[in-house]
Amino acid sequence: MPYSSLSLTVAISTVKSSLPFVLKYLYEIVEFTPGDFEFLVVSQFESKNSVNVNHKSIKVIHTTEKGLSKSRNLAIKSCTSKWIWFQDGDVHLLLDHLPALVKFLATNNDNLVLAKVASSENPREFFKDYSRYNVPPRFLVYRVSSIEMIAKRSFLTENEIFFDENLGLGTSLPSCEENLFFYDVVIRNRGSFGIFDHPICSHTTNIESRDINYEKRYMARGYLLAKMPRFSTLVVFSWWAIRKTKEGLSRYSRISLMLKGVSLLQKKASNE
Repeated sequence: MPYSSLSLTVAISTVKSSLPFVLKYLYEIVEFTPGDFEFLVVSQFESKNSVNVNHKSIKVIHTTEKGLSKSRNLAIKSCTSKWIWFQDGDVHLLLDHLPALVKFLATNNDNLVLAKVASSENPREFFKDYSRYNVPPRFLVYRVSSIEMIAKRSFLTENEIFFDENLGLGTSLPSCEENLFFYDVVIRNRGSFGIFDHPICSHTTNIESRDINYEKRYMARGYLLAKMPRFSTLVVFSWWAIRKTKEGLSRYSRISLMLKGVSLLQKKASNE
């Protein structure tokens, strides 16, 4: 797909039931965003596939598919901007910082940019501890979130980089898709990455409000580690297995679940 003159597409993943709320929010803010900005909303669980242009800067793709990774991939294939920023339907943009972001991207030569996310509950705090991002990429890969990532579309398409559709919400392994995506961009394909050192959106930091299936998360982690080079995964596997957590899983359970994830990848590979 050819490029447009737009510099950045904000690709928002949502579902049919939440689409009206997402569009209401976008209509409220679209006039306050930079002119070379566009919003691409992928709405899943629809009754049929279609595309609507709701506003000159808002396009909605209705799809019958389900799965967050499939949504992200459809956005990559449909994007025509230089950069694509992956977002969720419950994230709010910090409008004051968007012009600086666009200016930063205009002169940036990296293939991926990581930006900070603020806490919705307390804008003075962050979504996570970003001081821990000062580590080599082979360890940073386990800490990134997709809503922090802004990718250069040409690098993704030239190297055929997409999210693994066996991972992510809507699958039996509902996490780690962003980690594998970062690995594919920065490590496997040796793409450069930079940091935009400002918060550009906010997300809840209220863990209690999240519906997390820790057993499936550990299986997803095993699947992820099986995709990685052995020199770093043994360290991470051991850390995830023995560290103290509040997840309610024993060390034995965590090891067993991660090994199940490894076996799922091996079965998938043998069937291909």
